Amino acid sequence: PPPPPPPPPPPRAPSSSSSRPRPNTMLRRFVLGGIGAATACGAAYNYNVSLAEEAKKSSALKMGIFAPPGGGKGTVCSKLVRDYGLIQVSTGDLLRDAVKNKTPLGMKAKGYMEKGELVPADLIHEIVGTYLTSPEVQEKGFILDGVCRSKANSEYIRDQGLTPDLCLILDVSEACVQDRLGGRVIDPVTKESYHLKYVPPPEDIKDRCIRRKDDYPEAITKRFNLFQAGLKEVLSVFPPATVKKIDGEGKPSDVYKRVQAKVDETVAHKKMEELFDKGADPKRMLSALNALSWVLTRGG
Repeated sequence: PPPPPPPPPPPRAPSSSSSRPRPNTMLRRFVLGGIGAATACGAAYNYNVSLAEEAKKSSALKMGIFAPPGGGKGTVCSKLVRDYGLIQVSTGDLLRDAVKNKTPLGMKAKGYMEKGELVPADLIHEIVGTYLTSPEVQEKGFILDGVCRSKANSEYIRDQGLTPDLCLILDVSEACVQDRLGGRVIDPVTKESYHLKYVPPPEDIKDRCIRRKDDYPEAITKRFNLFQAGLKEVLSVFPPATVKKIDGEGKPSDVYKRVQAKVDETVAHKKMEELFDKGADPKRMLSALNALSWVLTRGG
């Protein structure tokens, strides 16, 4: 009979360096990374879009903010104006300014106000639209604060080509609103606002402070419910992708961080759209970004 086959050789012990990338793999990653970076920079150069300039350029963001009474819109808006250079637009402020400055539209509105009549929606829309299309607002961008209170208001904004890039909802519970507004008092002499729990008035003026009729529990509940009932209809006019909701409760600094995250995300998306609108080839740009992503996530 033939002799039996020789036994198989014993398995080789794994090398301590087997988990390390081989030199040719590391070189491949380095080369691919260089190609990806060069492609991205070349695309930016070819389309006259400098990556550094693009990052510094302020995009004219169009934004709407929505929250119930006591939801914190005022605090958030003031910080957005400070940090992003946006212009806060309030219907009430625009109407008062138009009347004060005796503009043609303001004088029309004053006639209704002097008779104790409501200013027609069409006239208010015209006042708002005139301001929103002014060169300064178009250059800096805006925040609609209380402008879209009805579906008709939202439809006007949309029809004027002013649809917000971001419709941000500050989500707060009625209990939170009751806590914020229920303790609010005003000094009738100085007109300063205080909060009995968080920012109490000085002892020498405490007894003269008063509470607004809108800040009693029953009134707060009514205003809160009115806001919630109308919100869906107001926002139904705008693209669903532009509507974002964040938690509006907690420390003001924490709430603002959530706001900033949504605003920054919207600005980045808007800049990318502008880049493509200027002639950049999406396939070429995505190819470069994919190469860079490969290096960042798998390169070693």
